[in-house]
Amino acid sequence: MASKDVYLGTGTTLSSNYYLRSFYQSNQNARTASKRHEMSSTKLSLADSHALQKALKKLGSSKFDEDHDTNIRNSISAYIETYNNMLSSASGSSDRTLERSAKQLKNITNEYAKELDKLGITVNDDGTLTGRETLLSSADLSKFEKLFSGDSQYMQRTTAYAKRLVRRSEALDATATQKQLKELADRKEASSATAADPSVSAAAAALAAADTADLNTLLNNGIGKNVNVVL
Repeated sequence: MASKDVYLGTGTTLSSNYYLRSFYQSNQNARTASKRHEMSSTKLSLADSHALQKALKKLGSSKFDEDHDTNIRNSISAYIETYNNMLSSASGSSDRTLERSAKQLKNITNEYAKELDKLGITVNDDGTLTGRETLLSSADLSKFEKLFSGDSQYMQRTTAYAKRLVRRSEALDATATQKQLKELADRKEASSATAADPSVSAAAAALAAADTADLNTLLNNGIGKNVNVVL
């Protein structure tokens, strides 16, 4: 299905939820807390890293003028949520490379804590961001441009680590997918072997039905006399 581009005229106001949906275009489930709980850390970090990269690209290409004032502020609110999601999924991962990249991302943000604070964005002790709505909606637009335009140091450095997070998340996801495919192939092979040997099939069914029984008792009762069970 081809993607549909939406062309907006001057004065069109878009909500922060609109931008958040746009950032998570590759995986909408990672956008909501209830769905995130059902996803693996690998899938979460993949979705969050792509969303963060997209958010940074969007902000970096924004026009910081009065015609886009509200949309810029709303897109930054969506960026804050995306950024926090990325830190959450990275900290929940057992991969050290992913965790290290997220830590370096937090270090960069901490360097700009004062500048962010002037915009109404608080850098919390755990590295996450909190938008203070009153200041976020009233701070001078030029201050946003100074920090979030594509050529700012903050954006360039943050974008570099976002790309690292994407690359690592993609590698982890590819490894997980290969593992799942191998397990599926092994199960299929085992299933074919079982179906071809009635005695193995009967033994496997008996063991599965009595998984709480003592294995030695099952073997002594005759299930294992004609079948070799390898533990």
